[in-house]
Amino acid sequence: MNFSQPPEKVLREFELRNLVLGLGLLLVSVVAFREPRAVFSVLIGVGVSLGLFQFLKRDGREIAAKALAGVPHGRILLVFLFKFYLRLLAVGLFLGVLFALRLAHPIPVTLGLSVVVFQLFLWLIELAFKKISPAIALRR
Repeated sequence: MNFSQPPEKVLREFELRNLVLGLGLLLVSVVAFREPRAVFSVLIGVGVSLGLFQFLKRDGREIAAKALAGVPHGRILLVFLFKFYLRLLAVGLFLGVLFALRLAHPIPVTLGLSVVVFQLFLWLIELAFKKISPAIALRR
């Protein structure tokens, strides 16, 4: 990932990598689990994770626009937290219903929900290697 690019381009690349990682995780789950309920659970987790990332990105844009428009910080924070917790409640209820009806299994869902977190770790490792490798090359 090239961090010298404009933020929108970096975000698009991050989203694409999230999608590729999610699809890869889904393919691995088909081979590893071989059970439709587990694969469906991973699919649900990946979908929720990618959807929540889109909401977070949209909220970030709204916060920036409101801050530039002069809206008080307290009001911006209040609206953001309200929407955040409302989404969290909706996702919790959605997953709770799926678990109660035994349509999804919690462990594969958790694995699917971790796609953005995995991608963040991969991104940080990549960044660290880009920073470390020139320093190692200079020592030689």
